[in-house]
Amino acid sequence: MIEIKNLTVSFDSQTILDNISLTIPENDITVIVGESGCGKTVLMKSVEGLFQPDSGKILIDDIDIFSSKKKELQKIRQKMAMLFQNSALLDSYNVFQNVALPLFEHTRKSDTEISEIVTKKLKLVGLENVLSKMPSELSGGMKKRVALARAIILQPKYIIYDEPTTGLDPSIAAEINGLIRKMQKSFKITSIVVTHDLDCIEKIAGRIIMLHREKIIFDGKYADFKNANQKEIKRFLRKE
Repeated sequence: MIEIKNLTVSFDSQTILDNISLTIPENDITVIVGESGCGKTVLMKSVEGLFQPDSGKILIDDIDIFSSKKKELQKIRQKMAMLFQNSALLDSYNVFQNVALPLFEHTRKSDTEISEIVTKKLKLVGLENVLSKMPSELSGGMKKRVALARAIILQPKYIIYDEPTTGLDPSIAAEINGLIRKMQKSFKITSIVVTHDLDCIEKIAGRIIMLHREKIIFDGKYADFKNANQKEIKRFLRKE
């Protein structure tokens, strides 16, 4: 479980998140939404321990990531994976090398074992016979799926998706939405999705958190979100 308690983050005297508190339950999908600049990315990078807050705590499996020792923090980070908006594949590595990289860095598995795991994960995301291809030879949707295979290679407990469908055509975006649901159901992964894509929100959301002007203005089910009367939500949903 991830618990965010009274989190305040600011940069150059500008407050980005102001006394934010929420709990992200296990084995479910939580979607963080809001207009550009509302603090979605800052919140997620804080969960990863990349931003030091002005005040507050983030507990991951009851461990405060801002006061834990280095070895303890490394163990926590190995439970987490991130699917970046731009996929963040290494241009000089082929598909196999990109997906296998976490196994080479964090395990002592044999080359044969690594090859089997990489092939299995790529098949899981609908990609086969692409092991030797370079990122430049892949479409945007294929890059996302390769990045997802890499994200799940160490069987993480938590995955953060940063704008997973941005820049993709509707059919490919639908495939990515389906894969997000598949990862959550198949592996009981706790998924946190940061997005402003209304179709993505509708297709995958169970629970919605909306940020507006440094605060949480909605925390609840999608059915309640789409029927909410708050003007900020209506504007976000393009109902005003």
